[in-house]
Amino acid sequence: MGAMSGRQTLLKVLLMKRHQESHRAFCLEYEKVARSIDRSLIGSSPSREAFGRWLKGHLKTKPQADHCRVLERMFPGHAVAELLAPYDPGSNNSGVPQTPPNPREAATNRREVFQLGATTMALGLAESLWRGPDLFEQALDASNVGEARLHFLESQVDRLAERMEKVPPASLLSETLLCLASVRELLGHRQPTESQRRLVRVGAKLSIVVGVTMFCANQFALARRWYTAATRAADEAGDRYISDLALSSTLLIPTYSGDARGALALVTPRLEQVVGATPAIAWMWGFAALAHASLGDRAAFERAISRSRTTLDRCEPALQQPGALSFQRERQMFYETRGRADLGDLEGTAEVATRALAAYDPTDNADPALVRFAYACALVKAGEVEEACRIATAAIRDPYTCHSHVVVVRAHEFDALLAPSGSVTADWREALSEVRAPDPTTLPPLSPPRT
Repeated sequence: MGAMSGRQTLLKVLLMKRHQESHRAFCLEYEKVARSIDRSLIGSSPSREAFGRWLKGHLKTKPQADHCRVLERMFPGHAVAELLAPYDPGSNNSGVPQTPPNPREAATNRREVFQLGATTMALGLAESLWRGPDLFEQALDASNVGEARLHFLESQVDRLAERMEKVPPASLLSETLLCLASVRELLGHRQPTESQRRLVRVGAKLSIVVGVTMFCANQFALARRWYTAATRAADEAGDRYISDLALSSTLLIPTYSGDARGALALVTPRLEQVVGATPAIAWMWGFAALAHASLGDRAAFERAISRSRTTLDRCEPALQQPGALSFQRERQMFYETRGRADLGDLEGTAEVATRALAAYDPTDNADPALVRFAYACALVKAGEVEEACRIATAAIRDPYTCHSHVVVVRAHEFDALLAPSGSVTADWREALSEVRAPDPTTLPPLSPPRT
């Protein structure tokens, strides 16, 4: 690129719109984006002199490849050549010849973005017709998102989290990613401080919803990445509660992987510093109780499940919402049912299971079945195999039961307690043969959200 004295580049114009034209402000944003691409790029922001040349267009060649990667991630849809070309507001053509895209490089970039977190699979939806209105609204909200838009996004994430209890979580994936893409675009522009914070909180909660969806689809590595992204966003927004929700959701992974000690190692440091009562803290005590029961420690289980119950009693009612972003009374009873079943307490299991099933909406897609499996396990241990198989068969064949990873895991755990064959188990084994666990090598399909 030749010298272009007296002309400002598109990069400078875009940075001025974001109020990031100073070297310090630019480097702060650059480092944030670099970290999201590859931690080895941390500390690679340009010197003050190089940054000045970028703004003025005083370059003979393109910046080094790492700088190009970060710049194009900072300004989606703009090539480096376009960013460093003279800006002409009256023309759609920057005057700089565009380099034909390299198909192999483009494929690599798509894989990179997929692995990162923020809006992964939403990239495949970007050109879909049903994104048009949303993209138009984002343009209108570019520098000052309105209250109506913020309220819509906040209500959307709560609705999606609640719907996850009623329909297969994967069926909500496209809609969730669409909301995330919207949040990402709005965060790409400088917003008023409180609006920025609210957007980051929405993004954190949406990331948890995607993480739970990936967990239910047996995609544990992806789930963990989304939970990590949620934690980082919650910390940036200064929201301890959402950070606790992300930790609680992360605990699903060791709990359903049979790693009780791993779950305790993850949750104990947080519980040791707890002040106050929230559903997320009650949830963590519930996970701790499950881990202790799995390890056969009855006394520790009783202490933890009691703390879960009393913490929930002290919570503000406004925080006790339905759905995947809270911890409800019926779920606390489910955890107690499971723990007592693991400890071989048939009478206690039966009593709590009855209360839990009475509290649950029978149309919920997983927890009622999980309560029944816990009770069935306790019955088998007590020698009541026929009744256990009847309850387990009814749970797995319930039309509302979604055969997600958690349901399939508990179904096979129950099956492992039975004798290899026998007439009593025939119906159950037939029902189990109809169930397939989600394939960990296949992602849920994306489709336009339902209207």
